[in-house]
Amino acid sequence: MPLVALLGACQVDSRQQVLASVNSQAAQRVISTRAFDTADRARVMQAVIATLQDLGFVVDRADDVLGTVSATRYGGGLVRFTVTIRPGGARRTIVRASGELNQHELSDPAPFQRFFEALSQALFLQANDIE
Repeated sequence: MPLVALLGACQVDSRQQVLASVNSQAAQRVISTRAFDTADRARVMQAVIATLQDLGFVVDRADDVLGTVSATRYGGGLVRFTVTIRPGGARRTIVRASGELNQHELSDPAPFQRFFEALSQALFLQANDIE
């Protein structure tokens, strides 16, 4: 009977781990995703590239067909950022970023906030033809 109790305890622990993982994924999605009120995916792509460069990243790959941009920044550790741009309906574009710091998933919200604030400013400047 103790073996059954032990297995039951493992099962509960596994469920808790799965739920924690799902919750952390949902929380990460909130941190790393923004919707912008424009359907012009090409402009968003240009703004993403410019924003990453302004933040000190070197763009490694940009694929307009897939809507992805990958970039790397050196100094204080190796930071890799991948950004996906996709339609979000008739008038919106969804931007989702993921990052790694020294090959570990970036979960700190601060880098994502900096990126999205800079991207918002870049899109505002583009929309209003301000250089």
